[in-house]
Amino acid sequence: MLQGETMVLSRFQLGDIELATKNFDATYCIGLDTDSKVYKAELDHFVNGISSSTEEMNKGEPSKKHITVAIKCIINRKGGRGKQAFFEELEMHTSYKHPNIVSLIGFCYEVDKMILVYEHASKSSLDDYLKSADGIKNFTWTQRLHMCLEIARGLNHLHTSPQRIIHGDIKSANILLGMNREAKIAYYGISKHRMNQEVGMEVYADPEYETTGKLETHSDVYSFGVVLFEIFCGRVAYHPVYMKDKEKGLAPIARKCFNDGSIERIIDPKLIEETDEDILTSNRRPNNDSLDTFLKVACQCLGEAANRPTMEMVINELEIALNFHVSQCFLLFIFLITCFNF
Repeated sequence: MLQGETMVLSRFQLGDIELATKNFDATYCIGLDTDSKVYKAELDHFVNGISSSTEEMNKGEPSKKHITVAIKCIINRKGGRGKQAFFEELEMHTSYKHPNIVSLIGFCYEVDKMILVYEHASKSSLDDYLKSADGIKNFTWTQRLHMCLEIARGLNHLHTSPQRIIHGDIKSANILLGMNREAKIAYYGISKHRMNQEVGMEVYADPEYETTGKLETHSDVYSFGVVLFEIFCGRVAYHPVYMKDKEKGLAPIARKCFNDGSIERIIDPKLIEETDEDILTSNRRPNNDSLDTFLKVACQCLGEAANRPTMEMVINELEIALNFHVSQCFLLFIFLITCFNF
């Protein structure tokens, strides 16, 4: 039972998982820590009651879908720590199931293997959009604010769960966008994806973590602040333009531009371009109040740990920013209708 509803999990065969990952080949590994490894692969998944065939649905037969998944293999340590972690994580999912967090869809418990299978189906990840020629540039300000809110709500759900979960690796590569561009946080219960030591990933890390070596919820808030500015600028935080001259990525540049009033230097140019359609809807160019509210809370996220807002506070400010923008769109629409009637 999950939050008053029945949660159905699939039981995957070890042979199928080994085949999908080519016997857990390192090329499929997307993350690891001392107790587990995560692999990205494709598996056949039988979904009961979901089918493109009406006949199958009426028969109540499960339909088979070929889907992309994240496969988490828990390493069994002496003293049964691995087994305990396996069942604790299964139980944990009853606390943080959320539409903006990837879902657990199944497991495998065979021989000495303890495996959890998460959804990974998505149109793309946010960093793919940010690195592509058009990608995020086709998102209006309204769409970007909605995306920020979806990520913030998912992260807040982790932080306010009974276990007070710290993600530890918030970045655009871990934000999956679905077919309708809905955002989901990829979270597989690994505190730090040590595979992500590739160039550029340090730009998301809370500077205070480097000093203390301890992750806190405010560490996630800092990383989320970096993602907010990525969405605002339309580029990944480790884009070459932010890494030259010994710069440490987008975050310090964004703070400097905000503080000295030169923020327009780094805004995505697409957000301040207007087509005829944009003029009619006022959908792309940010409203000044909306922009100010967004930038203020994004900059607060990058501030000193003690002064950073909670994710609940961030959500509140992002909702205000969205309301400012939507209200302007509505007033402009009424104005244009009135003009056309005259």
